[in-house]
Amino acid sequence: MSYIKKHIIEIQEFVWDFFDQDGQFVADETIKDEDDLISTVENNFGEMGVQIAKDEIFDITTADHFSQ
Repeated sequence: MSYIKKHIIEIQEFVWDFFDQDGQFVADETIKDEDDLISTVENNFGEMGVQIAKDEIFDITTADHFSQ
């Protein structure tokens, strides 16, 4: 797997850690909302990570990823 693909998957998995099985945001002690999550992604993964995270959040909150 390429470096970029691994990087994208790492960001997606980081974002998924803050959503439950129903696609609802789940806060922790440092990240209280989606804006905090985006800021953390920017600090940890840079500007490219922000767009990946926003796309993933959009997919999680608007699509039905959970039924199959």
